[in-house]
Amino acid sequence: MFRNLKITSSKFLCSICFSLCFFTFMLIEAFINERSVIFFGCNVVNIVYTLGLVFTGLGFLSFSFLCKICKSEKLKKIIIFINCTLCLLVNIILALSNQPIVFLISSMLALLLTGNISSYIYYKMAINFKDSKYTGRVIGIGMGIAIILQYIVQNLMPQTIIFIISILLNIIFVIYYMFRKSKDINSNNVIANFYSIENNNKMIKALIIAVILMSLVAGMIDSVLTSFNATKEYDIYNGVRLFYALGLVLAGFIADTKSRIYLPLATLCAILLSSICIFFLSEEISYFAGTALMYLYSGFYVIFFTIMFLDFAPNSKCPELWASMGRIIRSFTVAATIIPAINIYNAVGNIALATISCLLSIAIMLVLLPFISKTVNYSKQSNNHFNKLEIIPQERLKLYAEHCLLTPRETEVLEKLITTDDDLQGIADSLYISRRMVQRYVTSIYEKTDTKTRHGLFQSYINFTIN
Repeated sequence: MFRNLKITSSKFLCSICFSLCFFTFMLIEAFINERSVIFFGCNVVNIVYTLGLVFTGLGFLSFSFLCKICKSEKLKKIIIFINCTLCLLVNIILALSNQPIVFLISSMLALLLTGNISSYIYYKMAINFKDSKYTGRVIGIGMGIAIILQYIVQNLMPQTIIFIISILLNIIFVIYYMFRKSKDINSNNVIANFYSIENNNKMIKALIIAVILMSLVAGMIDSVLTSFNATKEYDIYNGVRLFYALGLVLAGFIADTKSRIYLPLATLCAILLSSICIFFLSEEISYFAGTALMYLYSGFYVIFFTIMFLDFAPNSKCPELWASMGRIIRSFTVAATIIPAINIYNAVGNIALATISCLLSIAIMLVLLPFISKTVNYSKQSNNHFNKLEIIPQERLKLYAEHCLLTPRETEVLEKLITTDDDLQGIADSLYISRRMVQRYVTSIYEKTDTKTRHGLFQSYINFTIN
């Protein structure tokens, strides 16, 4: 199972940093929720949680905004360094605050700044693990370990000290990556994922809608569990939370099976289970089983939106934004769900939430049909088809070019058309030829591959690799 899990030192450090980032966020959110009960009471904790999610989403968005407006790499590094310093100071203030106003302001700033540097870490993760066959396993295991560590900290160790240390380590990693030579994201590789959602607008739109719907389900779950924990009806950080770690690890391994092909279907099954289990939350006897399955779903859900957007980011026009798009969607969608969900629960009970969750699950299934249909078709392929997928991307591209009788220069243009989002002028500049010459090569490529558009060319290439 682990025999192919070979990573370089750069990837290893990046995976540690990513897991540490996840661990830090878990600790900060738990710390804020618990202190909110002390400062503001049980009825206000979901409001604070909602505000925190909004500031978290803004934090993740702020990094891509910084990259867009700041053209100078030197200035960008200075701003990131300042953000890291402020992040550490604000989190220290948060840990030591005894006044409600100071606590609330420092909480929101802590989530904003931590989101900013976390977005940078997601971006580095997308670059370092581009085209990797073990991204799912690395992320799943790393996040799973983070959940186990959180369980240990919440129950056995001083939480305040640990989360300050984790923030400090995160900052050290970020500073290290700032001064380390960056990997070129516009490499000659092609993402090995079967979905190939780059250059496919319908698939990426479906992915965004699916994550929004999944986040609505997750928001209803988070709302009820946060309320339960605030009122001390149930302890959501006890042993049942370890099922979250189990879900993350299982989903990570499933994500790497046959290039993501089974991940959407497995996630959908987990959603259906969690929807049914909402029925049992109000009964103390069945609470453990219901919560365990919902944590299991959370693991699949988190891996799904993390992996799919990390895969898409390197070949997008704005990788700094798309790498953490899953977290951005999750933050704002869950924030919009928390208050309505708990109001529905208090008014009519868990049956209404379970019904809504089931309806959302059906909607998710409909949105994911393009992905699931690929799973069915893919499962019918013979082992010979998989052998071709194991060929490195450069060799697949070469085989396709030879199959279509392309010239060496046409092959270079083909590579740009498939592996980048560059327009004709961008391709011309990168190959040091005129735009008119690129247009001639493109016309010839379309004729030889029997395609009419860039999207059709990409689909032709993908079909070749799996047949």
